[in-house]
Amino acid sequence: MNNNKNVLAGIVTFNPDKERLLENISAINNQVDKLVIVDNGSDNIDEIEACKIQFPEMIVYKFGNNRGIAAALNRIGEFAVSENYDYFLTLDQDSVVLPGLIDAYQKYLELPKLGLLNCYQTDRNAIEKDSELPKEVETLTFVRTSGSLMPTALFVDGIKYDEDLFIDKVDYDLNLLLTKNNYKLYRIPYYGLVHELGYISYHNFLGRKIMTFNYSPFRRYYIVRNSILLMRKYGINKVTLKWCLNDFIDGVKTLLFEQEKWKKTQGALKGFWDGIRYER
Repeated sequence: MNNNKNVLAGIVTFNPDKERLLENISAINNQVDKLVIVDNGSDNIDEIEACKIQFPEMIVYKFGNNRGIAAALNRIGEFAVSENYDYFLTLDQDSVVLPGLIDAYQKYLELPKLGLLNCYQTDRNAIEKDSELPKEVETLTFVRTSGSLMPTALFVDGIKYDEDLFIDKVDYDLNLLLTKNNYKLYRIPYYGLVHELGYISYHNFLGRKIMTFNYSPFRRYYIVRNSILLMRKYGINKVTLKWCLNDFIDGVKTLLFEQEKWKKTQGALKGFWDGIRYER
């Protein structure tokens, strides 16, 4: 890398598709100083470790069981701290970095109160065309975990992922934690990531095109449960209320358009109840 900032990239895996994972690794490996995979107890861990044949410098860290996305992300941060990397990039197993992303990020590392850097992303399942890029960097209230670059110094100072959330809303929590501590979330004017958000499908309803994500009952449970946990953690405000409203709207769309609608609804209702009763 032709810069003076050391960057670690970390990919979180759980039963990944090997070919997609190899595509992911190939795309990011030469853009960063080190690549680490943190695996959450995948059944195909042998396939993941076999990727080291092509990428021998890559590190594979195995949990042995599924400890959740937040625990895996924290392990990436811990590795960045222990090995003295200045920044660390987090990726999920289905996201593929586009050429030049890290070089693009390097231009914005001096932004004031930098909490996270992210980029414009394109969804491989979406049918809409990518939007035109603005000319300037934007300050946002939400950026996704995948594709985010974080200063390691913030992790040292206690800005970490909430492992009680396990999966879903983990990025929402980090965003709120950063903004609560007066850090900023930036999106640079650069298409840098191809990702996959659920299994998107489109439906015509009363002359409108409705998009659904077709998450499993398991995911519906955690989406709703964690919205309640975050409302309890950060209080009732326009941000947390918006999340709960979105969950309600998604629940209605599930009932109208998706398969396994009752199982998904049951998962959401159980998540709501468990979120209220949960004790940290």
